[in-house]
Amino acid sequence: MNKIKVLSFSVIVLIILNLSMIVFFMVIKPREFKNFRNGSRIIIIEKLHFDEPQKKQFRVLIEKHIQKIKIYESKILSTKENLYLQLSLPEVDLKTKDSLISVLGDLQKQIEIARFEHFKGIRKICNTPEQIEDFKQLTIELAKKIGEPNPNPKK
Repeated sequence: MNKIKVLSFSVIVLIILNLSMIVFFMVIKPREFKNFRNGSRIIIIEKLHFDEPQKKQFRVLIEKHIQKIKIYESKILSTKENLYLQLSLPEVDLKTKDSLISVLGDLQKQIEIARFEHFKGIRKICNTPEQIEDFKQLTIELAKKIGEPNPNPKK
């Protein structure tokens, strides 16, 4: 083989590899992330053995919960921006800084209350003794996982 044939073959192989990578990242990877994000929903539905009407109630509950959490997260982001803007001032106003940090604590508290209420709502969907017992087991698992560090933090 002469150099031109080797070079042409190499270019063709590289093009095929690049196209494969593009397909992988555009088609296959997003599916994995979607399934990962929905993983906890699927686990709850499976562990609690929800029927179709319960699944529908659960989906409605989740949507309301997500909307509520997004509002709190948006407020947290805005408050953090205001807090760290204090650093750009010649003199940091300690009252403002303390006030913003207090607001952040209150917002985080509201998120925890919303999550707690969300799980109380899931408990209300359970309508058989078996589901209630499964929910108890699920909350025990949840309580153990709450203190664990997130293995897949948002980036």
